[in-house]
Amino acid sequence: MSSLCEPETLPGYHYVTSAAGERHALANEVALAVVLNGISHAVMMVSPCQLDAFITGFLVSEGIIQHPRDIHDLEFHQRGDALEACVTLSNQAHYRWREHSRTLAGRTGCGLCGIASLTQAFPELPPLPDTPLPSLTALARLYPQLPQWQPLAQTCGAMHAAFFADAQGQIRYACEDVGRHNALDKLIGTLLQHNIPPHSGLVLISSRCSIELVQKMVRARLPTLVTLGAPTHFATRQARQLGLNLLQLPRRQAPRVYSTSLAESGHDEKD
Repeated sequence: MSSLCEPETLPGYHYVTSAAGERHALANEVALAVVLNGISHAVMMVSPCQLDAFITGFLVSEGIIQHPRDIHDLEFHQRGDALEACVTLSNQAHYRWREHSRTLAGRTGCGLCGIASLTQAFPELPPLPDTPLPSLTALARLYPQLPQWQPLAQTCGAMHAAFFADAQGQIRYACEDVGRHNALDKLIGTLLQHNIPPHSGLVLISSRCSIELVQKMVRARLPTLVTLGAPTHFATRQARQLGLNLLQLPRRQAPRVYSTSLAESGHDEKD
């Protein structure tokens, strides 16, 4: 397994003792200030693990950078109970960011908050290339693997997770966070750091799907998103317009296809 947050190594991990004397683990979240080329950009509430991957994925999914090489330097500093990520961007990325700058503050896995205009909220994004749907066999393999890839959720709950599985349905990477947007950003960053081709598998999210997740997938050029919760109507409409394969994986029902990039998909009912 790779890219796991282990409870015993998580900075600031806390335990609480109930009146009955039982100890329960609590998930931690910290304020992370993202500073780009010396200018404050965002304050996000995140689980304090996999932060290098989070910064990379966040900047890609926000459309600020297009590749990890646009980050020339990244340093983390402790600021009391908070953290500060100081990022040095390439000149090209800096200009792109200043043209579309916004301020995010306060929320866990903040979505569209802080955006000043509808143009920023719903930008024109290039559609994804046609990609076959995952096979039923691959989808059926996902659920049994989830517990072993979620050590924090197993210990304390209150955690979202994003997974990357190959074409056979074998999970290869997983990222956990108190925010579902953060978990996806961490996964995007992890895939980029490991040079994983985006079309080599699927992304699974342990939550519902909203418009922000669709936008993050498209910006990262990841063609297939599977969610455990149902998507919103708006997210489904955007997924169809942008060519994103969007599926839900109910626990006791057949997979539901909400959007596909192909008129005739590669989904084999006999598979």
